[in-house]
Amino acid sequence: MGNCFGPLDSSHSANNYRFTGQPSGYGRAVAPPAQNQYPSNDYELVIRISRKLEVLLKTRYGAEGEGLGQLRRSVQDQLPGNVNGMIKDIVRIRNCLCHEENVEALTPQDRNKIKQLSNNILQLLNNS
Repeated sequence: MGNCFGPLDSSHSANNYRFTGQPSGYGRAVAPPAQNQYPSNDYELVIRISRKLEVLLKTRYGAEGEGLGQLRRSVQDQLPGNVNGMIKDIVRIRNCLCHEENVEALTPQDRNKIKQLSNNILQLLNNS
């Protein structure tokens, strides 16, 4: 099993959120859920996080494109803080899991990293 990302960046917080299947980013803040509410399946985790961020980029910033990477690029100059770089990291982890032949699951470090990144992005977007 390969490693998609690398060691955790200690500057990210450990708060979490969960995509509920409802497009909840329409003009209001999205609160992170409790730690134990993340999907246990790595594929479900990365897809839900990606989908949630795609909805937020489209609704709050008018992003255009297909997929999280294209959406991010279409509005990168509008994104607050280091959201652009954090979304790039999420895309890298997701693509590694979904497209690399020798990767069947996220490492614990990658799993923690994607949860921390998504939470930090939500906090920055909710406060902008």
